[in-house]
Amino acid sequence: MNYVTHSLGGVAAGLVIVSAGNITDPVQQSTIMTGAILGSLFPDIDHRQSWIGHKLPIAADILAGLFKHRGAIHTPVFVLIVSIILGMLNWGWLHDLNYLATYFIKGFIPGMVSHLILDTLNVQGIMWLWPISTKRVHVLSIRTNSMMEAVVCIVLAACLYGQYTAIF
Repeated sequence: MNYVTHSLGGVAAGLVIVSAGNITDPVQQSTIMTGAILGSLFPDIDHRQSWIGHKLPIAADILAGLFKHRGAIHTPVFVLIVSIILGMLNWGWLHDLNYLATYFIKGFIPGMVSHLILDTLNVQGIMWLWPISTKRVHVLSIRTNSMMEAVVCIVLAACLYGQYTAIF
């Protein structure tokens, strides 16, 4: 999936968190949504040509050299590792610096999960059970930047618009 589709997945994840948490403060909502969108783009840091790879080229070069695209970074284990690291940072000094860090993280992790879910629709799939199994799982065979991805993107955007107007 491309960055537009993943961003919409991040918006969906953010809306779920805002709605489920009954978060009504606009600053907290915005922080969650920002985290969710950035989280939805973050797993593609292992791809030099991705949106985030262009924004963080040094990190993308290092990670692309260490990991193949849709490898270990596109797994629930990686999401768990990032969750633990961010949780420890937030428990330590991030929370002291800015209380909004907690809300950013509340969006970032679900945003990452949305990325994995959307890449499961891609023909290449992802390794949901890594490191136990390297079998890639996909439920559809949508190619990145294809007409089918455009349809998924439009349907997702329409659903999000309806959900957004219901929440806000």
